[in-house]
Amino acid sequence: MVQLAGGVHIFYKRHEGSGTPLLLLHGWGCSHETADCIFSAAAKAGRTVVSLDFPGFGQSDTPPADYTVYDYARSIAEFLIGLGIQEAIVLGHSFGGRVGVILAATTNMVKRLILCDSAGLKPRRPLSYYRKVFVYKIKKRLGLDTAKSGSADYRALAPEMRRVFVSVVNDHLDRLAPEIGCPTLLVWGALDRETPLYMAKKFERLIPDSGLIILQNSGHYAFLEQYGRFVPILLSFIEGV
Repeated sequence: MVQLAGGVHIFYKRHEGSGTPLLLLHGWGCSHETADCIFSAAAKAGRTVVSLDFPGFGQSDTPPADYTVYDYARSIAEFLIGLGIQEAIVLGHSFGGRVGVILAATTNMVKRLILCDSAGLKPRRPLSYYRKVFVYKIKKRLGLDTAKSGSADYRALAPEMRRVFVSVVNDHLDRLAPEIGCPTLLVWGALDRETPLYMAKKFERLIPDSGLIILQNSGHYAFLEQYGRFVPILLSFIEGV
């Protein structure tokens, strides 16, 4: 465990090898275990690799209710410094990609960035979405039951994490993407519904030094669904770094 300045403890595991440390950042509702196969592959290749549980997930402490995605990014920067790591290769999946974008755009701690089916950009919303939001606000104002409102991710959360979730998903990072100065690899599932392919193409347009690899017949967890293809791509991208 690493204890942050605010008292929150972060669980992690580390394999000591060579090269710039590879930091694995999992998606919302997951834990470090989601990327265990990537951790093992990187360790087998002789890399130094670190995997953690974000505050509020896995074995880490629950953060304050007013935590934002920027607080998550600051916590990871503090976490790395606590481990004596000044610079890392960051691999972020979904929510982990949000944190990776902020770290790469606002600090000099990211040597290379890998975004796998990453969240963070403002989504295209259908009219039905705005109708649901309107109905939810009316129900809440009238004191009616809203227990079945919100996404499945929202409903699955403990009450103390719901405010954090709302803050995170409503904070869009489009303006930060052009500030990313490190080489960036985008790996996306062609069938991803949570963060659709148009987001990958927008990231590629916004991030100056970036390239996109599309994995066909894969969804939001493309790096796991096509693990056999993903690992060689990853190791090639970070070779010699």
